[in-house]
Amino acid sequence: MKHVIEVFDRQTEDLVISVEVPESRHDALKTLMNWKQPDDEFDGYDLSPEQVRVLEDWTGKTLMGANHIVQLVCTE
Repeated sequence: MKHVIEVFDRQTEDLVISVEVPESRHDALKTLMNWKQPDDEFDGYDLSPEQVRVLEDWTGKTLMGANHIVQLVCTE
């Protein structure tokens, strides 16, 4: 299973960047997202600023911006 952070421009809705969450963070991601059911991992989610900050730390990428919408999706 692969989770990807997708960052979109708020005005144009164009994809700005796509970043894979490291597989080594899978269990921590479950905690961060507060997933309770196995199927929760397959949904798409808008991310809170707090979640984005953690994911920026994990990936080493800047994701948050004033004009960005940041979402988490499962691609597999």
